[in-house]
Amino acid sequence: MRKSVRAGKILSEAVVRLSTIGFFAAFAAMMACASAQPEQPEQPEQPEQPEQPEQPTPSVPSAPWSAPTLSQAQVLPVYLNVWRAADNRSKCAALAPATLPPDGSNAVARSATFSGGWAVAYDLPQERSAFGIAGSGSDAWSPDVYDKWPHKIIWADGSTAGYGLEGGTGTNWLAYVKIPGQECLYNVWSRRGRTHLEQLIGSLRFVKT
Repeated sequence: MRKSVRAGKILSEAVVRLSTIGFFAAFAAMMACASAQPEQPEQPEQPEQPEQPEQPTPSVPSAPWSAPTLSQAQVLPVYLNVWRAADNRSKCAALAPATLPPDGSNAVARSATFSGGWAVAYDLPQERSAFGIAGSGSDAWSPDVYDKWPHKIIWADGSTAGYGLEGGTGTNWLAYVKIPGQECLYNVWSRRGRTHLEQLIGSLRFVKT
């Protein structure tokens, strides 16, 4: 009986030893497999992307009439004459070109009829009223004023110019110019083309009256 107990004890100890050996053997095999895995190469650092420069905000141009006022000696007398005779002179400051566009510099200025306001037209040898400027009797800020022009300029002082071919056809380019502080609707026209009209608008200045 003692021999059987002892034999059983020896057998149990042997099983424990084998289990322990098996555990360590499995652990060693697992570590060997882990160490056998190839090391992943380090990824190269990505170069820093240069900061993109901020895009400049388009600047709004200054209105031509924000330039210094023209003196009476700098404008043709006809401008002062028609303005002084106009019914709307108290709410429609005189505007005149500082210089004429090259195409039309030989034009002759004269007074023109504009109901309730004032106007100066320029005649060329073969073309009457080739271009001109008027301070009309119309209210520039009325909701009834036409505003569906194909071209438009907005200036820093809030002034605007809408322009295109008069009636959508023909050769006469017409602009409606609105200037804050002035009640009248300025009309600027040219039969010399779009570029000429834009140059004429760009040359306009207030006149000291």
